[in-house]
This record gives sequence, structure tokens and C-alpha cells, in this order.
Amino acid sequence: MVDGLPAHKTALVKTYIASTDGMLTLHFLPGYAPELKPDELVWSHMKRTGVARAPLRQSETLRDKIEAQLAAIKRVPQLSGHSSKHLLSPIYKQTHCAH
Repeated sequence: MVDGLPAHKTALVKTYIASTDGMLTLHFLPGYAPELKPDELVWSHMKRTGVARAPLRQSETLRDKIEAQLAAIKRVPQLSGHSSKHLLSPIYKQTHCAH
């Protein structure tokens, strides 16, 4: 499963996929699919509330600020508490549980 990154749709990738004679197929996720990619919620939250919203203080590093933000996210249940049922979406079940 891949996202809509243009690199995933290049002629080179298409040629390679075709060369596998059906042994490899790509399944494209929608552009924004938090139910399929729970990390979308985390990055969306960081963009709205995190490092992009406040400049670094004089002695602060970007790494420290990001690590602090990620540590704070651990305390937000809807961002950190993704249970396995999120992973058991119809696409996940179809591709991983069909055996």
C-alpha cells in the first residue's frame, strides 16, 4: 500500500511492477486517510499546534521541540491510543488477513 506520492506513479515504478508478472501490485491509499494511516492524525496535530506555530526560543533546538511535542502527544488518547481495530480496516483485512 502506498500513498499518492508522485514517485510511486512514475514510469520506472510502473515498468518494475509490470516486470513482476502480477507478484507485486500497488494499492493506492486516498490522499488523506487517517482511518487507514493513523499517523496522519499525529502529523496533522503537530502542524496545527506544534513547532510550526511557535518560533524556537533562544536556547531551544528544533529536535528538542519536536521531541517534546511527540512526548506530549503520548498523553493525548485520540492521537496515541490507536488500537489494533484501526489497523483492521477493510483494506488491511483484505491484504493481510485473507490467508
